[in-house]
Amino acid sequence: MKDFNYQEQLLLWKKNQLLLQKKYADTPPGFSSAEAEKAAWAAWEEEYTRFQEHMHFKVNDTALPSVSSLLIGREEELTAVRDTLASFHTVFLYGIGGIGKTAIALTYIARHRPAYDHVLYIVTGKGILQAVCDDTSVPISGLLYDRKRYPVLRQYYREKLSALQKISEEKKILIVIDNMNTSADKDLCQFLELSCDKIITTRVNYEIVPEKEKLLVNALRPEHWPELIQTYSSGLEPAKTEQLLHYGHQVEGHTLSIKMASVQASHGELSGHPDNGSHITSLLSSFRLKKAEWEALLYLSVLAPQGMEKDLFLRISGASERTLQSLRNDLLIDVLVMERTAEHSLEDPDRETAAPSAGSEQTKACLLLRVHPLIAEAVKRIMPPTCINCSRLLRGFEKYLYGDDLGVGTWNRTYEENRVLEPHVFAVYETFPNPAPWLGTAFEEIVTFLWVQGYYEEALPYAIKVYESVMNYYGSNHVLPGREALRVAAVYHNRMDHDQALMWYQKGYELLKAVTPRTFEVMDQLSTACGKLAKEYSHRQDPVARNKYAAEYMQIAEAIMQMDDKDLPESGKQRFSMKRHYFLLEEAKYALREGRIAVSRELYAAIETWMESQEDLGYRKTAFKELQIALLIHENQLEDAEKIARENVQSACLYRGEKYKDYLSQLEILADVLALEKKSEEAFSVYEKLLTYLQRDYPYEEKWIRKTMDHLTVSL
Repeated sequence: MKDFNYQEQLLLWKKNQLLLQKKYADTPPGFSSAEAEKAAWAAWEEEYTRFQEHMHFKVNDTALPSVSSLLIGREEELTAVRDTLASFHTVFLYGIGGIGKTAIALTYIARHRPAYDHVLYIVTGKGILQAVCDDTSVPISGLLYDRKRYPVLRQYYREKLSALQKISEEKKILIVIDNMNTSADKDLCQFLELSCDKIITTRVNYEIVPEKEKLLVNALRPEHWPELIQTYSSGLEPAKTEQLLHYGHQVEGHTLSIKMASVQASHGELSGHPDNGSHITSLLSSFRLKKAEWEALLYLSVLAPQGMEKDLFLRISGASERTLQSLRNDLLIDVLVMERTAEHSLEDPDRETAAPSAGSEQTKACLLLRVHPLIAEAVKRIMPPTCINCSRLLRGFEKYLYGDDLGVGTWNRTYEENRVLEPHVFAVYETFPNPAPWLGTAFEEIVTFLWVQGYYEEALPYAIKVYESVMNYYGSNHVLPGREALRVAAVYHNRMDHDQALMWYQKGYELLKAVTPRTFEVMDQLSTACGKLAKEYSHRQDPVARNKYAAEYMQIAEAIMQMDDKDLPESGKQRFSMKRHYFLLEEAKYALREGRIAVSRELYAAIETWMESQEDLGYRKTAFKELQIALLIHENQLEDAEKIARENVQSACLYRGEKYKDYLSQLEILADVLALEKKSEEAFSVYEKLLTYLQRDYPYEEKWIRKTMDHLTVSL
């Protein structure tokens, strides 16, 4: 069955429109002349040719680690990897954990990178399905996962494999899957059918893989142990070197164990006998680590296996440079230099991209911290992660995701910046399935991140868990149950389930209304509930209910602004000011819909004055500018409206990405302005782009699609 292509369908629809214009040439929508018909067909053929040229998928390289340490005693294995790939395009490096599989794969990448057009390096603790479907690990222009378009993840997996195969037919690609230890299934069989080169490191000897495509990584041979010991220790007495060589026999040449023991010996210590195969746990238990070092090691073990950028980890964990350096000296963490090529969002075939100058590459290097999977497992055996021993990490995530009062947080980071965080947020989400009530606001930020990124199915049950946790712990006479009820409502609202959203907004309102005493935090959240309910009832065209909650909001806002400084901290004042101006925005929109133009202008003037006093509103500014566009249209200042609409499109693309409705809404506003300016061709082009995205990513938005197609017909 041929794959359904929405761009192709749009071109066919346009062709049918041209045929209709030809058929009804004597009517106003028809061609005005033979020349006009000829020009229209020429333009269509040019567009169709361009579509065919751009219909091929493109893969973007992932960040690649630089190999900093010398690979000892593995030249035979490297030669075997090269020869196996040349013959079969697939090699499984299998063996026990910590034996050197990843080091062999990374060294192969470093030596043979120039031979490939693209290299994808993917670290996964899960199966091949999740690894390939992760758009951060396997970025392909023109493909982005969306749950509503792909209700079953395997559908997206098949489409991505198909794209990789098409690319492999024209480009030489190497895909390295590191640390894949799940059982074999049909997903793995489909992946192995790809014609590109594939290296998989695993602890599993997969029976479905032909023996000729497997390479068992055995223990390092004894003749290489002295070099390994010397590399990771310094100034050892001969007696201690002999002890280490004896230890090498005890652990049967286990590379990671010998490395760790060598580091330990260089500190003047050496553990006793290994514990029946639990080498790493035994060694780790004997290290004299400080509390801060254990804490940082635990945090890195909780995070995603691909590791976290060093600067980000320092900020979230509160760890010190000294702590990390100590762990690195003990070989307990890896610090990789990752070279990252310039990343692009969903590619627009019509967008021209400047070619890089000769001899220059758009790359940047960053330091990546990660823990070997065996060490991570040992850490979590010694010190199982809990909400108590990971509270500092969770609070760090809360602060980073929330941001400061008017600065950068989940809402104000770009879509690509948030995507980098996704695997780590999911790692926290999976490690703590039962959120602790006293960390309710920290887990609330996890919920917010998930639904901002479009993971509603994960966000919703987790939000309800957070609500139930704080309700059971604190009872109804506390601000947190009402606050978390509003968060549940927000998830429902953003997944377009407005009936459930209204029910939860009402629940949050009633809970907060009953809380005493009326502190700033309670009144702040109650004002939020009133504002949300006013907005919901406005959309439902229920002016009585809408005006009731709007009036209550204004009463609460007035009471908050009259609070003493001791009851209203500066940070709270700034946060409430932001919320208050969002409410004024909704009031201005409501007044504009009712035809009360003067009221709407007056409210926007107040908003604009406030905006000028804010240093960086980031993406938040877009919502306020929408109202300005509407007012400019009413005043027939279309040129100014177009300028702001274009700025909003750029902002939405940067902060939300091209697959999200925020971006599509801004595209529609721009197209509407262009149509009012009688710039029919440009309006048609923008409506056409909007329709392409809607049909591809939101086929269930039938009214929006139909409206856009009507606009296209009018633009013709």
